[in-house]
Amino acid sequence: MKTIGLRLCASVFVSAAALSAYAVVRPAAVFTDGAVLQAKRAVPVWGMADPGEKVVVKFAGQTKTVKAGADGKWRVALDPMEYSSVGRELVVGSTKFSDVLVGEVWLGIGQSNMEFSFDICEEGKVASKGGVIPTTVRYFHLPKDGDEKPRDMFAVPEGVKWRAYTKENEKENKRSSMLLALIAQRLSAALDVPIGVIGAAVGGANLETWMSEAAIAEAGTQEEAAKLLKMCEGWHQNDIKRWENRPESEKNRPFPKINYESRPTQVWNAMVPPLAPYAVRGMIWYQGEMNSGWQKYEKQFPFFVKHLRAAFGVTDQPLYIVQLPDFKQDHWVRIRDVQRKMSETVSNCELAVTIDGNELELHPRDKTKLATRLANLALAGCYGRKMLARSPAPEKAAAKGWKVRVAFKNCGEGLKLTEGAAPRTFELVEKGDKGVPVEAKLVGKNTVELTVPEGMGAPTRVRYAWSPDPDVNLVNSADLPATPFEIEL
Repeated sequence: MKTIGLRLCASVFVSAAALSAYAVVRPAAVFTDGAVLQAKRAVPVWGMADPGEKVVVKFAGQTKTVKAGADGKWRVALDPMEYSSVGRELVVGSTKFSDVLVGEVWLGIGQSNMEFSFDICEEGKVASKGGVIPTTVRYFHLPKDGDEKPRDMFAVPEGVKWRAYTKENEKENKRSSMLLALIAQRLSAALDVPIGVIGAAVGGANLETWMSEAAIAEAGTQEEAAKLLKMCEGWHQNDIKRWENRPESEKNRPFPKINYESRPTQVWNAMVPPLAPYAVRGMIWYQGEMNSGWQKYEKQFPFFVKHLRAAFGVTDQPLYIVQLPDFKQDHWVRIRDVQRKMSETVSNCELAVTIDGNELELHPRDKTKLATRLANLALAGCYGRKMLARSPAPEKAAAKGWKVRVAFKNCGEGLKLTEGAAPRTFELVEKGDKGVPVEAKLVGKNTVELTVPEGMGAPTRVRYAWSPDPDVNLVNSADLPATPFEIEL
């Protein structure tokens, strides 16, 4: 794949290629003071040293020894450990990291809604000042970037390290993901164990830029990726020409940045290698706004997930997809339904539905409700809590005479309405792509009955909330909104 290079500032990044020899054992840059290691599973620790050099790693009474390979790389795995809120020392060769905890670690990736900082809502503004989130909750925030080639394990900007949400870290807190902070806060309160969140998000990023070359190849979309890259290069050259044609008095504006957030593989190259294979319990994916081609998204997404999980060393980590909210973008309707289908067909995926936001903002400001829904998905799916955390979703639809019945799953004690006398926004499709709004009513705890309009032939599909900003009112007994969908009868 043709690519355009990005230059790394030598004062900011330390590249393995720039070091001709390793005088000391060097652990990967994601290991720092204050880290949170994943409990109850093997924990990789890795780095570089002189070829053949003996490497000793010590933590919590364990000692692991390995020899660096011919390329200088080494890796050990700590045995599964119990939770510990007591900070202990992680020793890697002659390097010592203090105040290392053992708890639950989650990775959050995506685009701007995952990246969005604390100032978006009042709860975030308060939390960023410190004293709200326990000091046993830590975060590692990797600033957004991209690259034409995969970076190495040391490609982390100076000053980036594990931090607690304390007053002295207020400046760094505000730059980190508010959504991840709120999720961590809720998990900490529910589990009473250390929580670590790793944030790696890039505003405006499409799915393709988050995919590795291997994932794109396995999806069979190399040709589309090459065309997209060529387009991105053209956009960037046009930006440069516009900048060069400015009057000298306006040349103080920044030189156009390379649009890596749109270029296939380039965000993956910069954001994943410095983090993987850090041990995490699961992943949260908040992306989709920048993809309009729903067929390609549906084709590529399973391979993105497969290769992302493989990079982190486990094949079936939980992955929670945040469904796109209500917004004035027609193509979001299809992307929402693809997200729903992916949550049901890709193993160990769940969907957080956000269609009831009623904000009509590209960056919804109420991240608190979403954080609660994501935390509850984790509590129910990973930690055995008996709670209804999934939104209602269609199970099947069948016609009988002039009636169509849609059966739902994840209803709890039963479907209900937030307001009004009947479920809204149901449609039937006879043929083509035009849906016809229909009357609907609740019949039984998990079923909605639709009436086929007079003059309509035999319907073939049922739709719900099939518009950019649908006026929805159908929820389950936990007040979770039903997912938008289209299914065949």
